[in-house]
Amino acid sequence: MEELRTYIVMVIGAVLSLLAPIQNFMYAMLLLFGVNFIFGVLAARAQGEEWETKKALKFIWYCVVFFVGACAVFIIGHLMGEKEQAVAVVKILCYVAIYIFGTNILRNWMNFVPEGSTWYKMADLLYYVLSVKFTEKFDFIKKAKKEQESTGRTILDKDDN
Repeated sequence: MEELRTYIVMVIGAVLSLLAPIQNFMYAMLLLFGVNFIFGVLAARAQGEEWETKKALKFIWYCVVFFVGACAVFIIGHLMGEKEQAVAVVKILCYVAIYIFGTNILRNWMNFVPEGSTWYKMADLLYYVLSVKFTEKFDFIKKAKKEQESTGRTILDKDDN
């Protein structure tokens, strides 16, 4: 039994040493997901929602999927001899996660601070910029949205004629 435990510890140590080049990215994502979780709980409490274990476990599952996916991308790239490119792909995945979860954090932030407060205004401005809401002010985007809503087609769809 002791030999099995030693073998398991050895394998875990080898995998962790293999993942050392993306260690800082994983710590950053762990922090990001933790902040997102906390802000989600605070926003839910501010809106009178009770604790939902199912919702929390679903979030944890999504985090596990992200970490396993990012680690798999790095390990596959490393085994293919493209370590630098694998790190670059993991970095891009992390930036995408920062964007997605950052907008979610800002939206949750606005839900638990008093509307009209300085913190609300700051979160609202950051959310406005980060979620690219300012593009809705452009006329050609408004026209394209109206066209899509009325016809159900985008400007990228081909004509059948």
